Amino acid sequence: MRLRVRVCTAGVLCTLLVVASAVLGQPTSGPLGGGATLPAGVAFDADVAITDADIAITWRVVNGSSLELLIPTLVSHKGVSPEGEAYVVAAGRNVEIAQRFFDWPDEVEEMATPPSVGVLRVGPGASDTRTIRVSRSLAAYHPFGGGFRGYPTLPSRPEDVVFCLGMTPEPYSPALGLEKDDNGVEFARHGRIAYEQQHRSCTEPVAL
Repeated sequence: MRLRVRVCTAGVLCTLLVVASAVLGQPTSGPLGGGATLPAGVAFDADVAITDADIAITWRVVNGSSLELLIPTLVSHKGVSPEGEAYVVAAGRNVEIAQRFFDWPDEVEEMATPPSVGVLRVGPGASDTRTIRVSRSLAAYHPFGGGFRGYPTLPSRPEDVVFCLGMTPEPYSPALGLEKDDNGVEFARHGRIAYEQQHRSCTEPVAL
């Protein structure tokens, strides 16, 4: 994993601050990384740019393996639009910006419908790159938010931000509940198995 961090101010050219390298797939992929083992040949790259207005993250996955990868992506499906382009949750004193599956929280006993998220597939020999933006004001957004007695909050003065991308190698468990809506948008369900069968590739903390 190569992480390029840029901190910018409005109207000023971004300045490259940090360049770090690590091997993707190791359990130590960032402080929040880990999970299922990725097949050899998968590469991940993230570019985090922080401005006065927002945090822009451009990630790229290259799948050099023989297995397909499933990646959560926050898109409208089943007639419901997500609240943002990524989940925003507390990670200790930091904030995690996430495109990944979430485990069922202990504080949430039941929900009428398990939360779901759109997914994209990256086949063997293929690659994909996306840019997501989150407001610098950082409002909490959790897929199980409606099931908590009190909506999850963020640290009042977060020190750093971390980006995490979830990648699930095939074969996929039926517990993911993969299906398509009437518009052909494919989605899957959050939950324990979805969380455990993904690999979370995360950046190192970036100062806000």
